[in-house]
Amino acid sequence: MAAGQPFTILHTNDWQSRLLGFGPNTEYTPETINDDDTIGGVARLSAYIDQLRDQNKEQPVLLLDGGDISQGTLFHTLYREQAFELRLMKMLGYDALTLGNHEFDFRTDGLSRMLASASRYMDELPPIITSNLELAPAQKHLEEQGVIQRWKIIEKNGIRFGLFGLIGKGADEVTPSAKPSTFSDQIKTARRMVKLLREEQKADVVILMSHSGVVKNDDGSWGGEEVEYARQVTGIDAIVGGHSHTALFEPIMVNGVPIVQAGSEIRYLGELSLTLNENRKVTVNSYTLHAIDDQTAGNKAVSAKIDRFKDLVSREALADSGYSFDQTLVKTPATLSRALDDQALGNLVADGIRQATDSDIAMTSNGVLRDDIIMGGNGYQAVADIFRLQPLGMGIVDDKPGYPLLKVWLTGREVRDLLEVLSFAWTAKSEDYYPRFSGVRFTYNTLRPPLDRIINIELGSYDTGFAPLNINDNSRLYSLGTSSYVGSFAWVIEELSYGLITIVPKDEQGNPLADLSKALVDRNPDIEGVQEYKNWQAQLDFFARLPDTDGDGIADITLNKQTTAPRMIAIASLSPVAMLRNATGIIWTVTGFLFILLAIMLRGIYRIYRRMS
Repeated sequence: MAAGQPFTILHTNDWQSRLLGFGPNTEYTPETINDDDTIGGVARLSAYIDQLRDQNKEQPVLLLDGGDISQGTLFHTLYREQAFELRLMKMLGYDALTLGNHEFDFRTDGLSRMLASASRYMDELPPIITSNLELAPAQKHLEEQGVIQRWKIIEKNGIRFGLFGLIGKGADEVTPSAKPSTFSDQIKTARRMVKLLREEQKADVVILMSHSGVVKNDDGSWGGEEVEYARQVTGIDAIVGGHSHTALFEPIMVNGVPIVQAGSEIRYLGELSLTLNENRKVTVNSYTLHAIDDQTAGNKAVSAKIDRFKDLVSREALADSGYSFDQTLVKTPATLSRALDDQALGNLVADGIRQATDSDIAMTSNGVLRDDIIMGGNGYQAVADIFRLQPLGMGIVDDKPGYPLLKVWLTGREVRDLLEVLSFAWTAKSEDYYPRFSGVRFTYNTLRPPLDRIINIELGSYDTGFAPLNINDNSRLYSLGTSSYVGSFAWVIEELSYGLITIVPKDEQGNPLADLSKALVDRNPDIEGVQEYKNWQAQLDFFARLPDTDGDGIADITLNKQTTAPRMIAIASLSPVAMLRNATGIIWTVTGFLFILLAIMLRGIYRIYRRMS
C-alpha cells in the first residue's frame, strides 16, 4: 500500500447529451474566449481536464462520472446508433462512469445497442460500473463480457483505487423503461461492495460513483440517498454523486466522507484533492467546482468531432422532419424559463401541443419541460435549441426518439375532475407535476379542500375569447391533446386522487380506450399505419409557424396576454361565492362536519355558561 500520498478526483455528472454550450447554440464559440456568454460544452471541458491533469501530473488523477450521460439534446437521437457521448468520454480519458436512469430511456435493449455501437468506434470502452443492476436475461451478456462491471480496481502510482457504482431508489422510480432489468437494495449492495473491495481486493481507497442525489433540508442541512450511504455504510472514502443536478461548491462531509456533485450538463468540473495517510485514512485537502465557460478555449479536435456528429444528426435523425441541426427557427425577445411563476414558456409549449393535436385542450407538465429558452445576445434560436424543450421518450408503435402525441376525449365533468387533480397533485408530489395548459383557463380556491377547489372553468384563448365549460352536459365530449408520457397519468388519476376520482379516456365516439396506442395522433394518415407525431416535432413546427413580426424572415415569439397570462389561477378567499361555487359533495361534507363541530362547541360553551351562572 502506498501511504501519505496526495491524489485528485476530477468528476462530472448528468451530461445529458449536452455536448454544446448552455445558451443559444448559434452563439456558442468554444475555440475562442471572451466573446460569448454561453457556458459548458465538451470541447471546453476537455481543455479544462487537460489543464488540471497537467497541474497535478506528479500525483494520481482519476476522472469519474456520476451517470446520465445521455438524453436531452438532438445528439441523443442517435444514442443507440452512434454512442456520441461514450465515444467522447473515451476521447477525454474517463477512468470510469456509472449508469443513470436516462441510460435506460430507450429500454435495456437500447442500452445494449448503444454499447455495441460504441464498440465499433473504439478498441476498449470506458469502464462502466454499476453494482446494483440486475440485468434482464437478454442483456446478461453485458456483464458476462465485462462491458458493465459491478466493481473495478484501478492502480495508479502504487494506490489501489476500488470503484463501485449505485443507481438510487429515486432514480429507479423514474426508470420504468429499464424493466425487466431491476436494481437491488442500495445499502446492502454498498456494504457488500466495500467488504469485497477492502478485504478481497485490498483496495487502499474506496470510491462510490452514485446516481442517487442529495437534498437540502428546510433547516439548511443536507439529506438524500448519497448522505445516507455515507451515514450507513462504513468504509467509503469518497462519493461522486449525480441525479439531483446539485452544484456543490464544497463537499458535504458525513462521517468524514466527502460527497461531491458537479451540477449538470457540463456547466462545472469538480476537483477533489485528497491524501491517503499512513493510517489508511483519506483526508480532504481542498475542493473546487470549476465553471466551464468562455474563459476556457475548447479542444479543437473535440469541436471538429462534434461538428461531424451534428451533420450525422441532420442527415439521419432530422431527415424526415424537414429541419437541420443549426437551422435558425425562431427569435425570442427575452429569456423564458421553467419557473412556476414564469408562464410564457409553459403556455407556448402547451399551445404547440394543442396546435399539433387540433384539440380543445392541451396539457404538459414542468417535469417534461427540460430546458429554458435563453435569449443570449440576439435572441435567435436554432432547431437544436427548441428541440431541448421537450426531447425525451420513445415511440409506442415505432422505436424512434420522442414521446408521441395522443388525443383523447373526456366529458365536461371529467375535464373538471382532471383539473382538480392536476391543480393539487403538484403540491403533494413535486414541482415536476406542475401542469401547463392550452385552450383552458380556470380558477381554484386554495382554502377549499383538495379535489373540490375549482370555482370556474373557461375554454378558449385570449385570441379567440373564452366560454364557460358546462360540466353537466354529458352530450358533448371535449378533446384533450398531450404526450404519451403525460397522458399515461390519466390511467392513474384514481391513485393520484386517493380513489376519489376516476377518469375514463375515450375515442371520439365515446368508447373507452384500453391503451395509449389507440389514441395516437397520426402525423400522416395517407401512409399505412400510424405515423407518430413526436412531441419535439410538434414544438419545432409550432415555433417555426409563429408570425414574422419584424420582417427578417424568422418567426418571432410575441410576449402578450395570450402568451404570458396564467391559465391556472390560484386564489385564497373565504367569501361564500369562492368557497361554495361549483362545489361537489366533498366540500358539502366538510362544511357539514364543521357545522356539526361548531354546534358541539357552542353547546359545550352554553353548558359551561349555565353551570357558572
